[in-house]
Amino acid sequence: MKEEHIKQLITANPFHGTACLDPRCKGILLILIGFSSYFSGGEAVSFALMLISAIFISFGNGMGWAAKMLTAYVITAYLNALLRYISIPVFSVIMSVFGVTLLKLIPIAMMGCWVLKTTYMDDLMVSFQRIHLPQSVTIPLIVMFRFIPTLRIEYGMIRDTMKIRGICDTLREKITHPLSTVEYILIPLLMRCLKVTDELAASGTTRGLELEEKRYALNPVSFSPLEWIVTISWAFFLSALLLLGQTTLGNIILWRV
Repeated sequence: MKEEHIKQLITANPFHGTACLDPRCKGILLILIGFSSYFSGGEAVSFALMLISAIFISFGNGMGWAAKMLTAYVITAYLNALLRYISIPVFSVIMSVFGVTLLKLIPIAMMGCWVLKTTYMDDLMVSFQRIHLPQSVTIPLIVMFRFIPTLRIEYGMIRDTMKIRGICDTLREKITHPLSTVEYILIPLLMRCLKVTDELAASGTTRGLELEEKRYALNPVSFSPLEWIVTISWAFFLSALLLLGQTTLGNIILWRV
């Protein structure tokens, strides 16, 4: 009975809905959304892409993250709309380009972080092996997927250390005291990055990342008909958005101040 309970704890999957999709399906969707985000035209079309993407990840352990990114998108869009009423040479152009680029990146960042949070490394390794990716591509991708969450943990530990020492770590302090930000945050973070890379390399060697034998995962990894339906549906939807962006819908001004 105890062994069965341990087995259930090991094989229990905390993810549900769209988070349970095959890692290959998530990767394809990330590429499609990134391509569509950069080449979509018009405010209405771009917002439709952002909204549908947020709804999609909300059904897969990403409701809170989707709400945050959707709010950030709307705020950025309104701030970018304010630039229409500001005519400062050079500055207005630079900020306008920066705002548009940020609006293009938000859907990609939202989807990418969701994929990182809802994908197990073992499942990702198995899925890469099944599409016959070479080791020279698989290993850097796996290390990158593990490096980003680890870096976030390290940043949290640095912030905790700053609180213990009574050092304020607010956005205002970071802006008004840039040298202190470099001293207390960036330099320790860079030092930790060097150690983390060595630790991840040692961990990868221990786990046998360089071995070419067939790999297995606790969770079933297969590109089922559901993944095909989701991928094809997204491909048709994004193609329709790109086509609509070339029509009069692409000229609709959605954000007015």
